[in-house]
Amino acid sequence: MERKFRVLRIVGTLWKVVAWVVLIGGILTAIGVLLAGILGGGGILLRELGVGPGTLSAAGILGGIAGFVVAVIGAVITFFLYYAVGELIYLLLAIEENTRQWRQGGERQARAQAPPPSPE
Repeated sequence: MERKFRVLRIVGTLWKVVAWVVLIGGILTAIGVLLAGILGGGGILLRELGVGPGTLSAAGILGGIAGFVVAVIGAVITFFLYYAVGELIYLLLAIEENTRQWRQGGERQARAQAPPPSPE
């Protein structure tokens, strides 16, 4: 059977690829946020406010952990949404193919059951 809608298949695959790229990028970003918090990158604002060094390290670590959790959750949710769009495209294509097969099968069966033409 002929496969139709080649571009939609490519688009569905691209959505899935983008989903994986977003997930990997989100996890790497989350790791970067965590490291920045632990290593002191997240404490620049507190340093400007004049908060002491003991509070600075605890706040940086907690901020890094919170940022890590939020970034991972955001990346996972975005991954599922993008991947679901790709799967939805494939689902619609499968419905179209099954409907076309069913219709062609019904037409063949109707022709097979039709009475032969009368000779005139």
